[in-house]
Amino acid sequence: MTEPVTFYFVRHGESEANAARRFAGRTDSPLTERGRQQAEAVAETLAKVHFDRIVSSPLARCRDTAVVIARRHQLPVDLERDLVEIDVGEKTGTPFDEIVGLPEWRDDGFVAWPRGETLDQVLSRAHRVITRIAAESAGQRVLVVGHGGVTRILMSHFLGLLPRLDRSPATNTNISVVVSDGLTHRVERLFTDAHLV
Repeated sequence: MTEPVTFYFVRHGESEANAARRFAGRTDSPLTERGRQQAEAVAETLAKVHFDRIVSSPLARCRDTAVVIARRHQLPVDLERDLVEIDVGEKTGTPFDEIVGLPEWRDDGFVAWPRGETLDQVLSRAHRVITRIAAESAGQRVLVVGHGGVTRILMSHFLGLLPRLDRSPATNTNISVVVSDGLTHRVERLFTDAHLV
């Protein structure tokens, strides 16, 4: 059996789209000043945690958050294309408050974004990355800087909830910790944000 990997999942700092309360999806919405401060705060919180590797979505809001954390650990940031945020299709740029036309939800869970991705598509690509990293990094501690939507889908899968999604609040730069051997996953912390004031 492969020695488990401890994954720290960190959501990026506040982006311009977050501040405007709009769905960014795959658009490259940069960090706000507040988002940069949040990145510094989570970096400070994680400064004493030993990481063997840092990976990130290639979108600037994740990459820039990861770089702030990586500086303290003197590690490079590996970009993983399959960790990019959900393609929200024709709802890109839509305000959060516009309920009409948001993704279809049913009692058994999320279906799809119109002309965007389905839950299954997001889970398939993101889980493939985590499984590969677990195989490559046995016994190590890996930081993954990603997006709210993708991380929520992964956590819901790890918790055995899918096709339902865990609806716990998940602020920018929240931290989740998962121990995984690539096949089994144990969520030890979920969306914690005590480092934010």
